[in-house]
Amino acid sequence: MPSRAFHRYALLTLAVGVVLIWWGAAVTTEDVGLAVPDWPLCYGKINPEGWYKVPALLLEHGHRWLATSIGFLVLGMYYWQFAKFQPGVMEGVGVILCCMGFLVLIYMGSLATAAFIGILGFFWLVLKWYSQRWPLLRGLTTLALLLVVLQASLGGLRVLKMSDPLGVTHGTLGQLFYCLLVFIAFASSRTWTEGRLVLTVKEAAQARFWSLALFLCVFGQLILGASLRHTQRTHLAASDILTTKGQWLPPLQPPDVFLLFAHKYWGFTVALLIIFVAVRSRRWLVTLPQLRPVATLLMFMPTVQVALGIFVILTGKSFWVTNFHVLNGLGLLALSSLLVATFWGDRLCRREETEE
Repeated sequence: MPSRAFHRYALLTLAVGVVLIWWGAAVTTEDVGLAVPDWPLCYGKINPEGWYKVPALLLEHGHRWLATSIGFLVLGMYYWQFAKFQPGVMEGVGVILCCMGFLVLIYMGSLATAAFIGILGFFWLVLKWYSQRWPLLRGLTTLALLLVVLQASLGGLRVLKMSDPLGVTHGTLGQLFYCLLVFIAFASSRTWTEGRLVLTVKEAAQARFWSLALFLCVFGQLILGASLRHTQRTHLAASDILTTKGQWLPPLQPPDVFLLFAHKYWGFTVALLIIFVAVRSRRWLVTLPQLRPVATLLMFMPTVQVALGIFVILTGKSFWVTNFHVLNGLGLLALSSLLVATFWGDRLCRREETEE
């Protein structure tokens, strides 16, 4: 059974993760992602003198320090679980050395070699998890360590290559990584180990289908939003609310106008889907009252998200409105992932036939 101390540690990591994602959103909102031209150093130094007094450097370099903090917190989680199951010392040392080597390869520009090592690392994780029958938290924390190294690499490449696609990938993977941290915190909680979810076979199938569909749809909206933020940094392609550039259905060209249209109307569609799934989830979670607040939050947060999206347009991408729009979107994705973990978790979901 996971320790309560580890669960608190996982919650601390989640809290730092929220700050990190907010800070990263601020970097994009203020368009200072390239305020520091080098990586992993900052103008050739670990900490340039007075960097925290320069707003652009405070955001960009501060984001790097927060990311470093998350890296060490995840490393702590990994070794916490690693030490519990009579590990071989060489495995732990080898994982860390490979991670450091991966970052060096990225910095040196050996991208093909780094990609090959990354793929091998993923297959190593799958094989070890399956062959040694790792406990869930052992596998999840190892995956988190690999992902945090990959995320750091993408952040560095974003600077070195000055690539918008890499920026979009870095942003979206960061939010997926946060969902993994949510899963680790959940899997280390008493609700996971002691909870009992009683559903009929039909209800379980519906819960699994709709929760997974919801998560994928929210993630699709996140990709559209990240693409919009990295390609329309200083101003949006249109400022109207219902129409886009005066058209209900704009053509595919120019792509920035159509991207804004897709983000607006797919977002409205996803908001309705979230409310639909949330209402049904409250019924599915009746035997697991600890998680019913998740469904309750999901019933109200889409309205807030749509309202924030409208104010982003009306205020011309106001800093605070835009960043809260990003954070609320992160909350929707994280809570959707929590539903997926709940309904797909074999240890949590004990299905029994009951009368309709």
